Amino acid sequence: MPFSEIVGHALVAAQLAASLGDGRLPHALLLAGPDGVGKTTLAEALAGVMLDAGGWPGGLAAHPDHWLEDSDSERIGIERVRAGGGTPETGPSLQDFFALRSYAGGRRIAVIGRADRLTEPAANSVLKTLEEPPPLSHIVLCTAHPERMPATVVSRCQMIGCGPVPAPAMRSWLESRHRAPARLAALAAALAGGSPGRALRLAITPGALSADLAAIDTFLAGAGGGRAAVLATAGKLAPPNSAEGRERAIAQLAAWTSFVRDVAYLAAGAPELTVWADFQPAARAWAESLPMERVVEILGRCVELSDQLAQYAVPRLGYEVLFLDVFATAPAPPRVAAPPRDPTLAGPAAADATNPDHPARPRSPRRRG
Repeated sequence: MPFSEIVGHALVAAQLAASLGDGRLPHALLLAGPDGVGKTTLAEALAGVMLDAGGWPGGLAAHPDHWLEDSDSERIGIERVRAGGGTPETGPSLQDFFALRSYAGGRRIAVIGRADRLTEPAANSVLKTLEEPPPLSHIVLCTAHPERMPATVVSRCQMIGCGPVPAPAMRSWLESRHRAPARLAALAAALAGGSPGRALRLAITPGALSADLAAIDTFLAGAGGGRAAVLATAGKLAPPNSAEGRERAIAQLAAWTSFVRDVAYLAAGAPELTVWADFQPAARAWAESLPMERVVEILGRCVELSDQLAQYAVPRLGYEVLFLDVFATAPAPPRVAAPPRDPTLAGPAAADATNPDHPARPRSPRRRG
């Protein structure tokens, strides 16, 4: 993927291209920014340009001077990094990769997505490579949480910030590149929280937006009952305690957070900033019933739980605590009826499932870094 195809991050891409072009690209980079904004995608674009992978048979994924760790594993263990740790299934370890000579005779580059997953032994092993880099070698670490990484690793990298991608840029990208209908593209971009991966999932995956709508319906249904009912609702919604479950929980939290943010906008007298048109009556009922301080408190709890889930919290326990805090603590939100569904938003990509530009299951937003 050339830099020109990256959605957002134009300034960062230009900086990387200029550094690469004049030979000033450091051997170690740390791309830091929120989950899902495209850090690993940007790092892979850098790798593709550096290795001129467009002309290589099989592209970047098959290039022998490129190494990538972007698996779904919750932790990156020492065996993925240290010499001799490679397997036929995973390929060479990081140190094994750098121990080889460049196949094409030029640079080599390794990319580690969600580098905060490195265990302490693995991070120490990466540190050794950073301290004694092989000639013409580059490592790009991508993370949403540099504070969770060893300071010794961070200090040996040039850190570059990657912020959330503006909604208009994502909307244009969804319409032009993925041919999403205009209304759906606008809503997906607004709800994505600056994450192209999440916007793509909402826009082209059949049922993805409907699932978020249903999750908000169930969330709102938590109001008006006792503690037992609140805990039952939390248990009904909570995904399994697994990597996939936590990813689904984070997606649900994003939908709930955007609803509560709409409540805050309405309470502050800024209805033009709301994104959930279908839920505006419910959001207005919350805004009229709750003081602004309470709305901000609920919003903060949603954001806090999302961060905890990214740190491997158990979804059911987190949901139970959140629902008790929101619906069983005074002042509590009012009970509201679920709005009627707009059938045009139920999954318009279903008809395009065979189109190569419309993957039926886009790559995980988390893996997009």
